Amino acid sequence: MANNFDEKSITISNANLTDVFTASNKTVMYSGTIANKSSVAINVSLKKLDASASTTTNIIGLNTPLPSGSAIPLPKVGLAASDKIQIQSDHASGNCDININLLTDVA
Repeated sequence: MANNFDEKSITISNANLTDVFTASNKTVMYSGTIANKSSVAINVSLKKLDASASTTTNIIGLNTPLPSGSAIPLPKVGLAASDKIQIQSDHASGNCDININLLTDVA
């Protein structure tokens, strides 16, 4: 398989758990950021759903505080086929953007 670079950017507009990316093959999320675009502090949770075990792991902690106008970098995360990266904000309007950089189809 060839290694391919990709990126995903989405705006979170509610307080629901939202899928950011679903891996179709082995993938590495090698960088990314979550940014608070509001004038109030929010709490965010970034999760990895392991599809083979049906378990969820918090990548940056549960309800991580994100002050107004700030951003946090994301760690590297390995994904198998069908695994997901998911995000949730505690604000009813979401008020955050997430951008992740990916290396897909990793052999």
